[in-house]
Amino acid sequence: MHVSRWWREFRFEQAYRRAVRHDQTRIGREFEARFKESQAGNDFDAVMTAYLNATRLPDLRLETIKSRAWRRKAERFGIDMPREWWEHDEEHDLWYLTPEGKRQLAKRLTQERVWTVKQWFAALIPPVALFVGLVGTLIGLLAMWRWP
Repeated sequence: MHVSRWWREFRFEQAYRRAVRHDQTRIGREFEARFKESQAGNDFDAVMTAYLNATRLPDLRLETIKSRAWRRKAERFGIDMPREWWEHDEEHDLWYLTPEGKRQLAKRLTQERVWTVKQWFAALIPPVALFVGLVGTLIGLLAMWRWP
């Protein structure tokens, strides 16, 4: 990814997170007095339901940002993400990973990372073994040369 594209995405995500934090604090201030006023069970339940409905959009936006990060990781390793792993909120037109999709993606990412480490080991072990063998032979020859 080019630096300019990375910078644009970074700035977009920062602005998006800032907007979500602003929305969450605004909603929290709005509902703080309502929670203090409602002492009875039914009143509290009604306020809690309204609060959950109000915070749904900021929560979905955060999930969208997290899903973007997951998608970037998957693209880096070349993992295809089927449509079943995604959920679409039609009211706000936001796409985010389902919990099952996150589990499957984490599993695939772990498999790809392990495969990458195995490939590195397979590539590096023969030269390292050769170097260690040569150093051992050199030490043995020097020890024999200096033997009284």
